[in-house]
Amino acid sequence: MILVVASSWSELIGVEQFPAIDTHRRRLPNGEVLVAIPVGVGKVQSALGTVGALETWKPSHLIGIGTCGAIRQDMEVGDIVCAGQVVQYDIDLRRFGLPRGSTFDSDGKEAGGLVLASPCLRMLHELGEYRGRKIWERGVLGTADTFLVASERKDKPWIAEQLHVDAVDMESYSIVAAGLSRGIPVSVVRTVSDTWRGSRPKSYGKFLVSASQDMCALIAQYAEPSEKSPTIL
Repeated sequence: MILVVASSWSELIGVEQFPAIDTHRRRLPNGEVLVAIPVGVGKVQSALGTVGALETWKPSHLIGIGTCGAIRQDMEVGDIVCAGQVVQYDIDLRRFGLPRGSTFDSDGKEAGGLVLASPCLRMLHELGEYRGRKIWERGVLGTADTFLVASERKDKPWIAEQLHVDAVDMESYSIVAAGLSRGIPVSVVRTVSDTWRGSRPKSYGKFLVSASQDMCALIAQYAEPSEKSPTIL
């Protein structure tokens, strides 16, 4: 069973293209079961929501979807970012000898970026684009408890220069951390909603529906029915 999470139902609405089994479960074309759960906005809410969903549904694979803001200057609205790494760009413990983006875990050891080693990235690399959307494979997503507007991105060059972040959001790090803590394979797929220059869709509501439909269709296209091969994308 595949668990797909996002900050709100508006980012998950694309699952409605698949037939419902019951209130929560949907059936993908290959027969795989998909459950979509909103987990809240920001790092704390999304971490708690994801852990709760994992405990309830016990999936074979966890996928986080949603939107993101571009840090790379060559990303365009509608591009799809498949994360290869996630970092917390708002963590700053340099006064304690740690680099930006790192904190201490419960054992007092440095905890920094998290790497997603899913083979799905190779498949996306071969695909190149989907429904006219360029795919950025092995992207670095930066997560923080702030909505970073274009002018603020330009004032914080270290996000790209030091942390090598390609795009930013408010939940991906927490979703990945929750999944990895439970030993669950994790993928994160995000659609660029605004560029480094500040370009945005004319109608965000229509954009969000289209983006969610395409991300969910992409998940369905690469879903594997066998638990021995849980890679989704």
